[in-house]
Amino acid sequence: MDHYGKARRDGLRIYTAALQAHEDPYLPVLEKKVPDLASLSRLSLGVISIPLSRVMGSVSEGRSKAFTKNFLPILEGGSEFAAKWDRLYESVESEGVRQPVTALEYLGYYYIIEGNKRVSVMKANGAKEIEADVSRVIPPRTEDPEIVSYYEYCDFTKETGLYAILFTRPGSYQKLVSLPGMKAGEKWTEDEILSLRKIYAYFSEAYETLLKDHPSLPTGDAFLTYLTAFGYREVRDDDLDKTRDRIRLMAREFETHDGRVNLVMDRADPTAAMPIIASLFSPSKVKAAFLFNRPVEDSAWNYWHNLGRLEAEEKLGGKLETTACIVPSRADFEETVERLIKDGYTAFFATSPVMLNSTIQPALTHPEVRFLCCSLLSSYTNIRTYYMRFYEAKFLLGLAAGILSENGKIGYIADFPIYGSPSAVNAFALGARMVNPKAKIYMNWFSASWYDDKQPFLDSEIRVICNRDITAPKYDARDYGLYVRKGRSIVNMATLVPRWGLFYRLICEMILNGTFNPAENRQNATNYWWGIGSHILDVAFSARFDPYAARIIHHFRQELKEGSFTPFEGEIRDQAGNLRCEADRRLTPAEILCMDYLVDNVIGSFPKENELIESARPLVRLQGIHGELMPELSSFSWNRK
Repeated sequence: MDHYGKARRDGLRIYTAALQAHEDPYLPVLEKKVPDLASLSRLSLGVISIPLSRVMGSVSEGRSKAFTKNFLPILEGGSEFAAKWDRLYESVESEGVRQPVTALEYLGYYYIIEGNKRVSVMKANGAKEIEADVSRVIPPRTEDPEIVSYYEYCDFTKETGLYAILFTRPGSYQKLVSLPGMKAGEKWTEDEILSLRKIYAYFSEAYETLLKDHPSLPTGDAFLTYLTAFGYREVRDDDLDKTRDRIRLMAREFETHDGRVNLVMDRADPTAAMPIIASLFSPSKVKAAFLFNRPVEDSAWNYWHNLGRLEAEEKLGGKLETTACIVPSRADFEETVERLIKDGYTAFFATSPVMLNSTIQPALTHPEVRFLCCSLLSSYTNIRTYYMRFYEAKFLLGLAAGILSENGKIGYIADFPIYGSPSAVNAFALGARMVNPKAKIYMNWFSASWYDDKQPFLDSEIRVICNRDITAPKYDARDYGLYVRKGRSIVNMATLVPRWGLFYRLICEMILNGTFNPAENRQNATNYWWGIGSHILDVAFSARFDPYAARIIHHFRQELKEGSFTPFEGEIRDQAGNLRCEADRRLTPAEILCMDYLVDNVIGSFPKENELIESARPLVRLQGIHGELMPELSSFSWNRK
């Protein structure tokens, strides 16, 4: 067989396409890409196996014009070069590569110093790896996301010796390490390294084969998405066939999803005309299952979601049938979903952020079913997430607290250090300062191991306190919402009011009238993030609150409804004095959602995972500040200013 001739024909096709696209048709050259290459520091990695998919080019121009991209040869077939290439091919087929190539690694990719023909032959042979004596080129540290991610890669390879897994997004290695329960800097055992090596080897082989002809995520980024979807421990013992099956299940996510999330900031216009085709196929009744991670009576959060379920069912009459199920584990979740789908349920509401990962596989397996999870962070097109802009109501409560506090000392008890909490406390703090310039917000966490519900603040001068948002009949304590301590007694002044019933009714109406299509947006994930303007969130005030002072709050409530005001506009600084918002602008919805700092009149900090009560750790591990699902500003778009 004319191996060189076949490789050359493939190379000439790539060469011609590059010329037509006005691109450089030859092998990339690192010295051209990095003009100051000679001045950069280097670190010898020794002889290691490197993935041929990341061997990008040659270090110097030299023989680079003998190849086009992917090391395919393009010189004439009767040349001395062609003869040597063919002899090398035959030698590799019979004996393998007898000595390693030499290469430089730059930003996770490899450029050959010596051994271009060996790389070319190995790629033509369909090989996955090649032995190489590698030196790492170390770029200067910058805040560029590519550089940040690369330094994380260097730390990861030092800890594990695994060079094949390359991510493009900062924070990805931290997420990967957390999946099997490791911590950054923790020593990996040989068994753990071998396990991860095997999982990635199976994944990369199947992924690059199945999706080679489709636009898709880079292999490393796809691998992290895959582990998050199915669970590290669940895929650890998979063979290659099982891995292929799982990848086929996720193919649409890999092919079409670009990682972007569309924030739907307001409810749809109820008077909008329903598409004719949608009206023809819309169901006459919806069977919706509400899934809770613990009993309703044990959680005020679950209690109010369940009230919302019952209210939606009552309002929609015979058009909505619901059931409530307790699913404490991922296995329970999947088993319950499968059973309910057989019983005709076509919509599922997972009511806690901690259930997001449990929702992924059922949503992939059943694209015809609607899956929603009450969470801020999801990038899966098969799952829609929903949450309230609680920070808007917290701003109004902050105004009230500032008015009530004579000495400016105000207590704030937060729930979990997850995304969404910083925007809530910061909005509260800015609201308090707007009406009381000396306001200081003293912060505590009821999910922290040190929290004492009988004495959350040692300072007796902290008398105005904002505590947990909602309560349930099981709890007879009055320390919720905004209240004033007078000796041992509590005087309730205001509270946040979530209207989950309205939200659930509106979503079910969308399903009924055909405007909720699970496959309508194959490119972006959808996150409903409604606020006061959508009437699903409000605050209620006691008759004790000064009605004249309440006029200020009602004024800002109206502006929030109209979207003409946001708590996060004008100059805002964090606790370290860093400018987070300039005087002439307002933060975008993405900046608010991704907020991971506290403003300068908040006294307190985020507790670490090991400082939390045990029941809080899974949620914080998943969606906590710097947890597995760290959001990226660039991932979000939204539908209003």
